[in-house]
Amino acid sequence: MIVGSLEHWAKEREFAHPVLRKAIDYLHDMDYSILEEGKYPIWEQDMFAIISRIQTKPASIQFAEKHECFLDIHYVIEGEETIGWQLQNDQTEPFESSPEEDYSLFAELESESMIRLKPGMYTVLFPEDIHRPGLTDAEPSDVRKVVIKINRNLF
Repeated sequence: MIVGSLEHWAKEREFAHPVLRKAIDYLHDMDYSILEEGKYPIWEQDMFAIISRIQTKPASIQFAEKHECFLDIHYVIEGEETIGWQLQNDQTEPFESSPEEDYSLFAELESESMIRLKPGMYTVLFPEDIHRPGLTDAEPSDVRKVVIKINRNLF
């Protein structure tokens, strides 16, 4: 997992893998005021952005997830979102999996860390990263965000 801010991207860009550079450059260069919610191709079907509006919720009613084929980059445009995170280990078993749809779902996690994302911040989540997006610490709130999906075969 990587947590960063577009505010520092110009300085950090040289240290990123070229595939991550392409994705985060997309986040950096887009004018989100002209884009509607939806799916936008970046690199054919191997990298695409999904712009959405969500309402945050308590962790107790939001399942955690992970993906084997695609990495996720979660980026907050408006609002604030907390994402739970934990590395998968031998004791962490999903209660539901769909290899065809590239997801596994998890209920409770033993050592979940919370990461607070504010506008301009992003987190890169790798296949071993279990994550619980869309969380709130207090009252539910509206968030506008982008999730970039990157096929692991690009690396």
